[in-house]
Amino acid sequence: MGKREEVMTLLKECVQEYSEQSGQELAIQEDTPLIGPEATVDSLGLVMVITSFEAQLNDKYGTELVLANEKAMSMRNSPFRSLNALTDYAVSLLDEAGAAA
Repeated sequence: MGKREEVMTLLKECVQEYSEQSGQELAIQEDTPLIGPEATVDSLGLVMVITSFEAQLNDKYGTELVLANEKAMSMRNSPFRSLNALTDYAVSLLDEAGAAA
């Protein structure tokens, strides 16, 4: 399994965990929106997913990534718009940090 697939799996697990904690039945696909009118989670849910995902990434790859940073907030297309976008953003940060697959 490549790094992107591993990262996507971690993110899906975080969304699933939020789903179970909130008592919501969420459809979790790679193109699932995280923000906007079709979002699967509310704003608090998004914070919980991002926080959990960040911790999982840092544990797995031995990094100290911060996903909700200035770079993310200033991007033209939000990296939080979908699972695919957040996965791609996380992989790019891991690559910048030199984290191995």
